[in-house]
Amino acid sequence: MEHEQDREALLRRYIELKEKAKQLEAEIESLKSNLFFTISQIQDETGETEVVFEDYVFTISYRKSYDYPPHIKKMEEKLKSLKKEAEASGEAILKSDSGYVVLKKVAGNRDL
Repeated sequence: MEHEQDREALLRRYIELKEKAKQLEAEIESLKSNLFFTISQIQDETGETEVVFEDYVFTISYRKSYDYPPHIKKMEEKLKSLKKEAEASGEAILKSDSGYVVLKKVAGNRDL
């Protein structure tokens, strides 16, 4: 019985933490735009690229995203196809195979 209770406690705690993580992630997302603006303002005011607050340093980074021409997209699709063929034929060498837990709400609700 104790073993069953330990299992239930583990499953319950995992679900609780996943739900909290989802809520925290949503809150973080809601802060990002205002935070970016605030850090930019502080950088403009101070002339510094790093904003030190308590034991943390805020900086602004940029990530570029490109849309490639059709001939390059076609090459990417061909490469994906070749990789799948190599996997299926055994030509590709498996370098890792790791398991993980997937958590889904019952009745098709995929909130987690």
